[in-house]
Amino acid sequence: MKLDQAYSGNVFICSSEDYAASKAVIYGMPMDYTVSFRPGSRFGPGRIREASVGLEEYSPYLDKSILDLSYFDAGDLLLPFGNASRSLEVIGEYVRGLLADGKFPVGLGGEHLVTWPVIQAMYEKHPDLALIHIDAHADLREQYEGEILYTRLQFVKRPL
Repeated sequence: MKLDQAYSGNVFICSSEDYAASKAVIYGMPMDYTVSFRPGSRFGPGRIREASVGLEEYSPYLDKSILDLSYFDAGDLLLPFGNASRSLEVIGEYVRGLLADGKFPVGLGGEHLVTWPVIQAMYEKHPDLALIHIDAHADLREQYEGEILYTRLQFVKRPL
């Protein structure tokens, strides 16, 4: 018998076990291969899930409960450690699959770069997509430490 995972910290709080009935899918993108300061963001998806257990289920501001939402936690993607290029392909393929299934993707990162293939897949499905970027720094450099293509700085500068 499988134990209820809803409050375990292994999955996002109150996530459904029914992929087909869920409108959204949460998935982890544990990658930090191109960070320039301190590695460790690959542990982000797990820490977000653990912290979700402390969320209040009901919002008096929205007059809604998280229990009324329908989302599935798929776990973390298996990304080839150290291979940024292939990891981005895996993420993009996964998100395209979710969109084909009519699901709303909710990715947990990971470094900034994991956003890039998500934006690309969303743009393919929704060509009128608009991106609002709010961050402590703009991530708009042309290159960083000699890297032009696969760096954490790419996701805003060249998303499409």
